[in-house]
Amino acid sequence: MKIKFTLIALLFLLSNITVANDPAYVNAMQKQLQAMGNAENAAEFQSVANGFSRISQMNQDEWLPDYYAALAYTNAGFILRGYPEEQDKNFDIAVKTIQDCINRNGENAELIALKGYAMMGQLSVDPQTRGQQLSGLVMQTFGRALKLEPENPRAMSLMAQMQLGMSQFFGEGPEKACGIAKQSLEYFGKEEAQETDNPLLPRWGKESAQAVLKSCK
Repeated sequence: MKIKFTLIALLFLLSNITVANDPAYVNAMQKQLQAMGNAENAAEFQSVANGFSRISQMNQDEWLPDYYAALAYTNAGFILRGYPEEQDKNFDIAVKTIQDCINRNGENAELIALKGYAMMGQLSVDPQTRGQQLSGLVMQTFGRALKLEPENPRAMSLMAQMQLGMSQFFGEGPEKACGIAKQSLEYFGKEEAQETDNPLLPRWGKESAQAVLKSCK
């Protein structure tokens, strides 16, 4: 077991070294991340997703381009509320993009958590019909991410968001969701205090936890 963890740590370190030594990759990723930060509508998020997909095609051993492509498609799906067919198209592409990346590069907590987020989107398109099938599966997916990385703030924050939605659907109080959201904010604080050699790693999600906490007042 110790050898396995040591090998994983070594592979992660080598991955960071590879990224640091490839400025063209880093620059391309940072350009797309900036574009995603400025995106305001579904078409712009889809354009960003296409950009990340092109980076992925040239860097098949990197998981982050597919991760951000899927995140952009997921954001587009939520923006398209009221257009269920278009929503489904974007959420389905997001899930497939993540799964293809997992099949190629292996799973990690960030990919699994994002897959759960895209599945939340699928559920939101028709909660009355899809709730029974997807609610438990989404929570299991977030649980899987937290098993891989117990203090992953995005997995915890998204779980809080999902829990709040289920509580509201069944007419229950927000207490459980609030507890999860508070825990996620602790994890975000730890993440912010940590230094990283890879500036491309996910850092988003704190705002959704804060939004959940507003329902606790």
